[in-house]
Amino acid sequence: PPQRCSVPGSLVKNQGKTVHFHALPLKRQVVLRRWLAALKRENPPVSREARVCSEHFVEEDYVEERFFESGNLVVRRSNKLKSEAAPSVFDFSSYEVGCTDRPTQSAKKTVAVHHSACRLHITISP
Repeated sequence: PPQRCSVPGSLVKNQGKTVHFHALPLKRQVVLRRWLAALKRENPPVSREARVCSEHFVEEDYVEERFFESGNLVVRRSNKLKSEAAPSVFDFSSYEVGCTDRPTQSAKKTVAVHHSACRLHITISP
């Protein structure tokens, strides 16, 4: 089956660009919490099938490959994320009123993410 990005409203714009899908770091709880907080979903997808596309990461999130080719050092970005990388590029303007997957906010602009299956509760205040 085709991969799908878990970011609400994410429409992969594959205009001649290769897009990669990264699995959630389920075995690294601290990093997973950062990913879930960044997704800003009331019911975040936490499963082995959940993916976030490369459109939500910056260049610095990726491991650099260094190798010699024809006597020259070549440095290029790999498709592998650094171990502490978390998605940070979002456009939440496409949220619809009444959508269940929109950010939860209070007067303090606190974002709360809760997923009972993982017993995670994350609250982030800017």
